[in-house]
Amino acid sequence: MGTSTTAGPPDAVKLLPVIDPDRLRADLAAVEKHFLVHANPTADHAERAEDEQTGWDVLVLRCPGGDLDKIGRNAGGLADFADTAYLELTPYVREILDGMNVPIRGVRFSSLAAGAEVQEHTDSPYGLPVGWVRLHIPVETSDDAVLIINGADQRWKPGEFWYANFGLPHSLYNRGSAARVHLIIDCYVAPGLFELFPSDVRARIADDDVMLFREEFGLPEQLRTVRGTIRMPAAFLKPHPELPTAAEWNGGEDTEGELRVQDDRLVLRLGEHETALAHIGDGEFRPLCWTHEQTMVLDTADATPRVVFRYRRGSQVIETSREQPALAG
Repeated sequence: MGTSTTAGPPDAVKLLPVIDPDRLRADLAAVEKHFLVHANPTADHAERAEDEQTGWDVLVLRCPGGDLDKIGRNAGGLADFADTAYLELTPYVREILDGMNVPIRGVRFSSLAAGAEVQEHTDSPYGLPVGWVRLHIPVETSDDAVLIINGADQRWKPGEFWYANFGLPHSLYNRGSAARVHLIIDCYVAPGLFELFPSDVRARIADDDVMLFREEFGLPEQLRTVRGTIRMPAAFLKPHPELPTAAEWNGGEDTEGELRVQDDRLVLRLGEHETALAHIGDGEFRPLCWTHEQTMVLDTADATPRVVFRYRRGSQVIETSREQPALAG
């Protein structure tokens, strides 16, 4: 990274690693019959017939818990990202991931059938300022399969490795005669990521515009008995495409949840959904499977515990706090 005031990297950047397209195609061939409809698997996980295209399909190699039965069903919760059984069948993908020197989140093959398209949308919160990015490696494609990012056509070739800012408006279409397949790698932002960028692009990325990943630490002894009701600002439970104002972060009607300790982690329960919290030091916790964009800091030293709720984007931080009279431990 650099200290330049130039506003970040381009919308799309070809990265330095050179990929062997034939080895990647061999990995795809080993698993392609297992594709499922993108983000909407069937209840019984029925596999599609060989060569059948359903539009936008996905083959998941890494996901929360490595559990294929939970894909598209609010997965995550209590389990961190892990390999699925399909990653064992794709040794070259494993070699690529191991060579990146970056903490990996999700990995999948994504297939867009001939004649299919995906309407314009944005992925948010997303990007260097919130601590994770999406990388693409084309496997099967043609000049008639086009990704449009922020109004610019992208025609990437097999064997290329690409970063793009998918927090910008983007869409894709495939007017070719065969499916367009990419390997998609979601990773946290860490120093090793920037080693993949050309040097001139690295110089355009200011330190203040980046959120580096913070690993998990064990649960502190003084928090191993925490339990009870926790009061949270409404904004803490929502996604934020941009940095919220202090008023937005503190405003709205508070929400209550339940905290407990399970398997050396704090667990937050909201209604029927549970989320494990990873300790990142000094009593501060981020949601498991996420960055420290939104965190809570527990202070149980006084008679009435207090929790500080923080939001970060790059180096910018806002926070608010709540006393927690119903929280014990």
